[in-house]
Formats: sequence, C-alpha cells, structure tokens
Amino acid sequence: MKDVLETLERWTKQGLRVATATVVSTERSAPRDPGAVLAVSEKGEVTGSVTGGCVEPAVYEEAQAVLAGGPPKLCTYGIADDQAFEVGLPCGGTVRIFVDRLDPALVDPIAEAIRAERPVALAVRLSGPSAGEKRLVYGDEAANGEVAEKARALLARGETGVVALGEEELFVSSFAPRPRMYVFGAIDFASALASTGRFLGYHVTVCDARAKFATPERFPDVDELVVEWPDRFLASALVDERTAICVLTHDDKFDVPILKIALEGPAGYIGAMGSRRTTERRNERLRAEGVAEEQLARVHAPIGLPIGSRSPEEVAVAIAAEIVSVFNAKTPRVSSSKAVVS
Repeated sequence: MKDVLETLERWTKQGLRVATATVVSTERSAPRDPGAVLAVSEKGEVTGSVTGGCVEPAVYEEAQAVLAGGPPKLCTYGIADDQAFEVGLPCGGTVRIFVDRLDPALVDPIAEAIRAERPVALAVRLSGPSAGEKRLVYGDEAANGEVAEKARALLARGETGVVALGEEELFVSSFAPRPRMYVFGAIDFASALASTGRFLGYHVTVCDARAKFATPERFPDVDELVVEWPDRFLASALVDERTAICVLTHDDKFDVPILKIALEGPAGYIGAMGSRRTTERRNERLRAEGVAEEQLARVHAPIGLPIGSRSPEEVAVAIAAEIVSVFNAKTPRVSSSKAVVS
C-alpha cells in the first residue's frame, strides 16, 4: 500500500469513495508480492498494480462492483482458471486478491505511522460473516485478542500474509519501520553503499571514529552519520533480524571489536570487507577473542557477491545483491572472483 498511499490520501481528502484490490497470497510465480494494492476511485481513476497488467482489467471490474454497493470479494486468478485466456497469469502462477471498499478513517493513521516509522499492521478478515472487517494494530501498544496477537506476530518480523483465525482467514499487511543498515568505515565504498542501501529501503547509518572523514558532504544520502568508535556505537545500536551490518574498515583494530559485538546480536546479515588473506588473519584474531567457528560462519567475507566488481559503485551493487540474496534465503554463487579490497 505504501506506493499508492499518497494518492489514497488525496482521494479521501476529496471525499471520493475508493475500492482497493490487495494481493493476499500467491502460488508459484507471480508478478507482485502479498500487500501489493490497486485502487480505483469512484471517478474511475486507477493507481497501483496487483499483477503488472495481466489480470487488472478483471480486477478493475470487481472494484467497480464493490463501489456500486457489492460485498467484499476474494478473487483467485491463475492459468488453470476457466478465464485463463482472458485473465490467466502468463507466468503460470496463481494469485488471490481481496477487493473491498477503502475505509477512509484508516488512511491518515497508516500514513502517519509510516512517516514516523512507527510499526503498524492492518488486519483484514477475508472470510466469514465479518469479511472486510478491518483493524489497526500498533507494534508498540498492548492490545488484546487473537487478531491483535496474530497481527503483532507478523509485524514483529516485518511480514505480510494470511494467517488462520479459527476456520476463517485473516490478512495482515505489515508496515514495519525501515530495516537498519549499519556501515562502518567512512570510505568511498561506504558512500556508494549508503546510497544503494537507501534505494533498497534501509535506514542507513554510517559510523567512523574519524571526524574528518565522516562528514555530510561525503555522505549526503545517509539517515544518520555517527562519529564514534564503531564497537562502542554498535554495542548500544538497535539491531534485529532485519538488520544488515557492513564492516568496510578492513583494519583489525576496528574490524575485530565490531565483528565480535555484531556476532553477539541477531543481525540477519553481517559482512566484512577484505581480501581472503585479510579475512583469514581477522578470523584468527576473532578466534583468539573467543569467537566460535559457528559464529564466524555468519560473516560474509570477503563481502559481496562475486561479480568481479572494482569501483565503489560496483562493489555497492555486489554487497547489496548479497544482502538481498541472504534475506531472501538464496545461496550466493561461489567463485574466486569475489569483490575484495585488501
């Protein structure tokens, strides 16, 4: 919904009735993930997308029916449908889309929470006599009941999807704060990575102990620029399973303390720059500090996918690709041509 929120705000301020079509689940290959929204105003205006075009004419008609007073509807589209030639997914997947009237009273609270990076989830009943019933659940507030518990569980993981609610289904659309990326080492590679991290939707922090290098002029795209010893900063930083930690200092006096602290936390990605020789020397230092082999295995080093990158921009792409791969639970290719800096 984030990509259509600005338009929804404008339409609701104009007093327009709006129907939304939301992807709630997919099977096999599908163009859009759960949570993708297509919205239709009573004027026939359209914003957003649920499949990149292949079923959207049919979804538009369903939205018009809801705007005309029809009930909420859970629609399934796929290559096996009777309507395959008209609305089947050419990629061979199946997508379920829930079409319903937009509740204008929910638009502003969702928008405010997203802008304040306050965790909030929109829980919608998909079936049963209460189909279409909606509830906002905030991650930082106590709320009772099964709906709140299930919504908060998905929100804590930053996940959007369908969960069982007795014999019925509940769709939870999570609007979690941006995941955090911590980049240590105020070098040109860090500047390029900071820009790429922002593009990917991360809240990016660059930290370096050297004030002359950690300047706004050198890092215009960061959310936070910190002048502090990296290990001291990381010891009190917010870190969870969605966090990416990128150590680009490739200097043992910084790397070893940073990595030791990083490996004590739950960060989903930890990467460290350096050649294979540098990596092995650093690992020996970490072993001497009491770091176990299974912990060392969490560190992606040399950092980045093996795409033969050399320039700061290319290295940033390689690192970003590895981060995406790790969080999507895909195993990167193994190669001797890793992006390395000695």
